[in-house]
Amino acid sequence: MEFLKAFAFGGLSVLSIMLPVLMLMVVVIGCIVIFSSFFEKLLPKIIYKPLLVCVVLVGFYIWAVPMDMGFREFFRAIF
Repeated sequence: MEFLKAFAFGGLSVLSIMLPVLMLMVVVIGCIVIFSSFFEKLLPKIIYKPLLVCVVLVGFYIWAVPMDMGFREFFRAIF
């Protein structure tokens, strides 16, 4: 609720919200591309697809840990 109040009263800019989300998409897509380039031809489809879901979750975790460590405040300070 405080997040919405801060956005409504001008405490948060749109760029401070958009840049971390764009970074999330880049990190997840990068993890998928790296995993696919190595294992798409080696693994059968029945194993490849569930592992791809796990790779997306790992990509989210790679993004979430730095955001929790203070990068969110970095983006807020820039804009």
